[in-house]
Amino acid sequence: MSSSDKSKKTTGKRHWESMATVWAGVGEKRRRGLRILPKEGGYFVHVTSRTHYQQFLFGEEEKRVFVGMMRKWADFSGLSVITYCMMDNHFHVMLWVPGKVSLDHAEILESLKGVWPEEKVLAWELFYATQREEVQGSMNSAVLARMGDLSEFMRVLKQSFTCWFNARHGLKGPLWDARYRSVVVEGSPLALMSVAAYIDLNPLRAGMVEDPQAYGFSGYGAAMMGNQRARKGLEQLVKLARGHQPDAALKVRRKQLSSEYPKGQRIAPQLAKEMSQRASPQNWQEVQAAYRIWLVNKGASLSDVAQVHQKFRQRKGWDPVQVIAEYEKHAASPFSDKFNYKMRSFSRGVAIGAPEFLEGLMHQFRSCFGASRPSAARRVKGIGQGWMSLRQVD
Repeated sequence: MSSSDKSKKTTGKRHWESMATVWAGVGEKRRRGLRILPKEGGYFVHVTSRTHYQQFLFGEEEKRVFVGMMRKWADFSGLSVITYCMMDNHFHVMLWVPGKVSLDHAEILESLKGVWPEEKVLAWELFYATQREEVQGSMNSAVLARMGDLSEFMRVLKQSFTCWFNARHGLKGPLWDARYRSVVVEGSPLALMSVAAYIDLNPLRAGMVEDPQAYGFSGYGAAMMGNQRARKGLEQLVKLARGHQPDAALKVRRKQLSSEYPKGQRIAPQLAKEMSQRASPQNWQEVQAAYRIWLVNKGASLSDVAQVHQKFRQRKGWDPVQVIAEYEKHAASPFSDKFNYKMRSFSRGVAIGAPEFLEGLMHQFRSCFGASRPSAARRVKGIGQGWMSLRQVD
């Protein structure tokens, strides 16, 4: 290699690495936000994070920018956003996180275009083209390592938004209060729909709106206002409640079958066989009607007790008369179980689901629990033994 070639190579490397970005590779120190998460296959998770000192800092512009960043980085990471809610001082997101992501170089480059400035993508590709095959493989691997990773997604999302927020308001320093919280959600209809409803009911519970469909910075509100991506998330949710697989999981499975089957052989029959027999919703009207029934069921105004010695307080929600009217409107009957559970289980635990699901999760991380602890599942007040909680490990 000539000295001029070496100079160009070095210059190209410096140019690429010196360009602004919110991440610069993958290191173990960046994984300190990792919680107890399933080690194999995809999983559902509810994540939440609050502002420093729980200050009310977010107006409409901040919420709009955050949702845009969330969508962008979820697409890059290969995560599916089921639903979300951006409040004045915190956010909730329900995600499906895939297993390992497998992409070729062209697909990796296309993914980078969604999150990097155009000039940085060009510089990265120029540097890539000058490298040996093993170095090119390492570069691709470094990008792939960030995909399908909840910790990296949350880190880059919160850091990107903090940089934007501080620049927008002329501030410095941390924006978020500690690390994010994550609760693994069992892929059962009861768990998925209940957690999603809890997220979308936040504006109603806070007294910000009289109906959650009027709040545009939640998955449900955005969907009711015509946002197609938000509608897609709720459509996935209703399908999941009927036993179907997440769209991202189907994409991975379709790619796997394509590599296994002889070229030209149709894979649709095999995919159809693996899917649930329950029919998919035919249109958005069917999706929103099915989901609204769950919201109404969870959104009734209830008396709640924070502590034994405190007075009863009324939890904001729909008036019981409104609830009955909503059921009659959709020609549906209220569910037999009224879940007067502690909402903390949805954001302060480690996982929720059936006892068998929680036992399997605890088995993967047995060293995180005391040797004398006999079982993972802990009862959630107001619910029977079929659905329990694995409490937060501090």
